[in-house]
Amino acid sequence: MREILAVLAVLTVCSAAPSQVTRPVVSHQDGTVAKLADEFLSKREFSGVVLMARDGRVLFEKAYGLANRELTVRNKLETKFRLGSVTKQFTAMAVMILAERGKVRLTDPICEYVENCPKAWTAITVRHLLTHTSGIRSFTDFPDNDQYERLPMTPLATIARFRDKQLDFAPGERFTYSNSGYLLLGYIIERVSGEKYEDFLRKNIYEPLGMLDSGYDHPRVVLKDRASGYAKENGLMVNARYMEMDTPFGGGSMYSTVGDLLRWDQALYTEKLVSEKSLTQIFAATDVPYPKGWWSRHKYGFGWFLTNWFGRNLIWHEGGPHGFASAILRYPEDRTVVVVLENMEEFEPGEYWDINEEPMVVANGLSAIAFGLPPNTNPISLAH
Repeated sequence: MREILAVLAVLTVCSAAPSQVTRPVVSHQDGTVAKLADEFLSKREFSGVVLMARDGRVLFEKAYGLANRELTVRNKLETKFRLGSVTKQFTAMAVMILAERGKVRLTDPICEYVENCPKAWTAITVRHLLTHTSGIRSFTDFPDNDQYERLPMTPLATIARFRDKQLDFAPGERFTYSNSGYLLLGYIIERVSGEKYEDFLRKNIYEPLGMLDSGYDHPRVVLKDRASGYAKENGLMVNARYMEMDTPFGGGSMYSTVGDLLRWDQALYTEKLVSEKSLTQIFAATDVPYPKGWWSRHKYGFGWFLTNWFGRNLIWHEGGPHGFASAILRYPEDRTVVVVLENMEEFEPGEYWDINEEPMVVANGLSAIAFGLPPNTNPISLAH
């Protein structure tokens, strides 16, 4: 299996970027990286597991805090965490696997796969769902979403919640992050493959890559080494709000470990799952208008954010289901990956993906250390 040059995967990430980029030279030795990373995390109230690796070789990995506070069970490297929206990159990969098998085309209207498809969705394609450019409103923004998160839901039951809503914009007109789109992709995967979404991912992604500690996080299943989720209310630690993972479905239902996510990262430099051509599409920036502010620094591919931090191209995503926070940051030019899995709810409403909120503070601090920089370095200050 021939290896893909990392630069091919990121050619379109920042098309307007200067051709010559000066990046800080990695000055830390491996032992120093581990020491500085441990010092950085030991000063924080961090509960979870982190991993830093370069060229597939672990520079630092360590577990902190408690997986279960009531039973005083500590986190360990094998602890399984809910991923939330990090799931989207796996859903996108499943779609590309099916596309290469001729089961689906990215230009297909989604009405070919959705029963009783609303007339307003006629112009929406599979690609629009992958890139958050469909115009379909995200059901997670609905005022009544909390009550549904606690219930077992079929994909069709969740689709019924937003199918008759007016589109926010014409398909392909602009970018707006939508969990509805990735739930629909999970549904399309089931319709096209004839298998459950979770079974298709297990057979076609987890098992081929040896990701044996990853899967669909059913709350009622007794799962060895699963972390419990926590939050803070009025300064007090509490058990996180109960959440069935049927609601996020293709947009956020997975659990995994840092070790499995390293396997995933390494596979994305190869053609183990899909061809180089498909990988190039996955990591290509979608050229549409993006919201102002934070979003202006980022583009989106298929299930991945694309930006430039620390003077390097970055492919990343984050997740925040109740009680957890997750992030995977891939710097392909340096073959460096940072994974942060936390069993503490760190997000505030409306502050998703803020670089000043965990887990991004942790992920960025570890990234800086990996590149020989102080952990408090602002990643944007070095971006081209």
